[in-house]
Amino acid sequence: MSDTRLQPVVTVALWDVGLVLAAYFACRLTGLDGYVALLAATTTALLRTGYVMVWRRSFDGFSAAMCLLFGAGLALSFVTGDERLVLATKSVITAVLAVVLLGSIAVGSPAAFGAAKRFGARGEEERRRWDRLYASKPEFRRIYVTMTFVWATVLLIESALRLPLIYMLPIDVAVPASSVLLLLSILLAVWWSAWYGGRGEQRAHAGTAVAE
Repeated sequence: MSDTRLQPVVTVALWDVGLVLAAYFACRLTGLDGYVALLAATTTALLRTGYVMVWRRSFDGFSAAMCLLFGAGLALSFVTGDERLVLATKSVITAVLAVVLLGSIAVGSPAAFGAAKRFGARGEEERRRWDRLYASKPEFRRIYVTMTFVWATVLLIESALRLPLIYMLPIDVAVPASSVLLLLSILLAVWWSAWYGGRGEQRAHAGTAVAE
């Protein structure tokens, strides 16, 4: 997967983090307390995800995962009633998402393959070609098993690092720090995926061309 094809992932991440932080600090500047501001930020993230789904007129596994992530965060925010616990629930959710990624490996359907097809394959013919490669070439499958495992590891590390940030920093510093940590984790995983996945896919496609 090339850097160019991964640009949509980066764009989505930047939009989501930027809107969340804008909503939070807009509420704080108007005098609302941190808990209400966090609720507004989480609601903004959920609405942003819904808008993208409607605009693209599609509801796939990626969209469902984002809705689950933000929806669960909003629900837990109402339950906890504490602004630091609201941030802490994000660690729980990202950890659960990491476990889901590991589970996709266990059942033989690594999530990275579906994500790569969604953002990287251009057209139905290329998607079918990827499916054929995945079914016939173990080295091609190994690429996405490794990528899924690395993404799960990054999310688990991000989840663990967020907790000390939440409870050691002032809340108005912890909120942007939490969002920036998530953004940097995603960008790091995206960059590594572009390098590793692109290299592996070139070898797999080259091997298929020689065989043909």
